[in-house]
Amino acid sequence: MKNSIGLLIVFLLLSCQHALDETVYSSFGPDNFFNSQEDAESLLLAAYAAEQKQGTDGFRNILVMAEVNTDLLIIREGGLRGLAQPLEDFTWNPAHEFFATAWSKYYNAIYKANLVIDHVPNIDFDENRKNQIIAEARFLRASNYIYLYDLFGSVPLITSSEVAADDRPSRAEKEEFVRFVEDELLEVSAILPVEQAEYGRATKGAAWAFLTKFHLNNKKWDKVVERANELIGLGVYDLFDGQKRTDLFLIENEENKEFIYVRPHIAQPGLGTNYLPHAAPPNYKYKGAAKTNYATQLKTLSSFLDSFHLQDERKEVIITSYEDLNGNIISLGKDDARSFKFQEDLPATGADLGNDFPVVRYADILLSKAEALNELNGPNQESIDLINQVREKANVPPLSLSSFGDKAALRDHILKERSWEFFTEELRRQDLIRHGRFIEYAKARGKVAFDYQIRYPIPQSEIDRNPNLVQNDGY
Repeated sequence: MKNSIGLLIVFLLLSCQHALDETVYSSFGPDNFFNSQEDAESLLLAAYAAEQKQGTDGFRNILVMAEVNTDLLIIREGGLRGLAQPLEDFTWNPAHEFFATAWSKYYNAIYKANLVIDHVPNIDFDENRKNQIIAEARFLRASNYIYLYDLFGSVPLITSSEVAADDRPSRAEKEEFVRFVEDELLEVSAILPVEQAEYGRATKGAAWAFLTKFHLNNKKWDKVVERANELIGLGVYDLFDGQKRTDLFLIENEENKEFIYVRPHIAQPGLGTNYLPHAAPPNYKYKGAAKTNYATQLKTLSSFLDSFHLQDERKEVIITSYEDLNGNIISLGKDDARSFKFQEDLPATGADLGNDFPVVRYADILLSKAEALNELNGPNQESIDLINQVREKANVPPLSLSSFGDKAALRDHILKERSWEFFTEELRRQDLIRHGRFIEYAKARGKVAFDYQIRYPIPQSEIDRNPNLVQNDGY
């Protein structure tokens, strides 16, 4: 038996030598890839998948990083609490696994976009389609740099897929980084179509929307107004016109004029979102098919829930009681309400639901413009009218200009309005940072927080690989 096994190993080794010379017939061979429009389209779809596909826990993790250290969300029980607690308490360090996961995800998407940008220009097919594919890839690259900037500040600008293993890039200077992103989005906005044939792809409006928000978070108020006006002037987008404001987030209403750019999800493992199974209270009785209910509990703070106007329809997706599997009605106490903004995907089973995530909504553009106009001019009627457009959809009484005596008063209200409109949408942390309230509010909640914590540290694993990646001050 031993001799037989030995002869078999020798035979396999000899066979492998001949296999090395085998002719490659696959379309992925070294001599025939990057040669057709089909190859170009495939490359672009891979870049979209890297940018939009969050994976089983992607949406949950990014939401935790964006809201658990704000005045909206706490996490209790379950395995996720151990990872979330340092973020909630401002005791995180560079070794936190969420930082490394986010860094890798976004740079992987940038690499895929760079592949398109590097290789598609050399493929012979229709020039108009070629230019649009490249523009979409540049949009994806810029959007992922914006995500990285929000979390870590300026990071290395890698603009080619041809990167050597021994390359050790440094962080870009802030001015260089901001200028690169702005120029990219502005240039591709001139190429991208106003409307796409396929839902979820980059458009002219998406480029302007990302640019509007990037200007906003860099406090370039005049640029915010300019870009917002261009987007509004397209006449393509509008506030959702449903019977109730909460209908905006129903599965059946996802492809609507308010969603400018989305992360699409479908109810399949690795392609859905498992937010709701983390927010549902214990033994929650789902209305549709049976679904997973995790031990981890994503809870809404009572102080936030109590801040809504009594008539505000937006708070109706925050549940304060529920029916359990035994038919009992359970009341949720202090700091135990749950945001069900991304409402139940009724036919879905398991943990992965098909709720699309709106990265940028038209309401965000209106409130961004209102904020910028206030910063430029102080309280003004146009800002009030823009805010009232959003409030009207939520059945909230309109504001009056006379209620705001100075810029600071209207600024404070806009920050509140944004919390009521965008909770559970990954925006609260960046809003508080822009308004200078992130650390202040953390200290008010009893956290020992420091000014440098407005950004997360570069992951320790990346520092170990590349010592040229200096940290932010304080880390």
